[in-house]
Amino acid sequence: MSADTAATGIRTDATASNADYQWNEFDSEAYFQHYYGEPHPDDDLVIRHAVEALCRLVPSPGAGLDVVDVGTGPNLIPFFCALPKAARLTAWEYAASNVAWLKAELLKDELRPQWQHFWRVAREAYGPSERLADDPIPALRRKVCIEQGSIFDLPRHRWDAATMFFCAESITGRMDEFERACEAFAGAVKPGGALVAAFLVRSGGYEVAGRQFPVLALSAERIEAVFNGIADRVEARHIGIVEREIRSGYAGFVLLTGVARQS
Repeated sequence: MSADTAATGIRTDATASNADYQWNEFDSEAYFQHYYGEPHPDDDLVIRHAVEALCRLVPSPGAGLDVVDVGTGPNLIPFFCALPKAARLTAWEYAASNVAWLKAELLKDELRPQWQHFWRVAREAYGPSERLADDPIPALRRKVCIEQGSIFDLPRHRWDAATMFFCAESITGRMDEFERACEAFAGAVKPGGALVAAFLVRSGGYEVAGRQFPVLALSAERIEAVFNGIADRVEARHIGIVEREIRSGYAGFVLLTGVARQS
């Protein structure tokens, strides 16, 4: 029994390394349809809490930050959360299929209904004083840069702020790689910069278009302990954590916020 299992009663698979999986064969559209085809109230809560955290950690007005989202995948929600605060948004994504999917999604003339819903949630979270446009696509096209790269190869202290939604725990079954991914995420931000990250809790694994991908089945407490080791002023919000699965593969979220350390 691993130390994490002994502490939490949750099994982790120490054999599923990130490098063991064919990430370039990840079916982006199948993932989108399964996880975002039907918006869930807990997704709305993640957006509201992420926006609140960004406004709290970056209280100054204007949109001047250089922001990175790590492991974006087939997901525009991180962009919606950070767009009003950002002068530039970088999607740091490893899978070639996800990179191509993101580029194609941003070239569409009209947002899918699901993205319209999530953008509306983000606009409401920011409030009327921001005067955000009904359609975020023009601003996204101006601000978003998509870079293909591994979380383990993130440059240090490059960005003003960083977001990460359901990445570090969903790319490996090894605790050491999860910790290394979290450290790389936090280290990519300049000291004192904002960190906003959402993690799946007690994930039982996930399958995309018939392919299994690795995951760590972590408790909220274990995730928070790792984050407390890499960031300052850490705060946690638990979202929808239940004993049963919400969608296939997880039983809730924890949203962690903090600021990057000096070293």
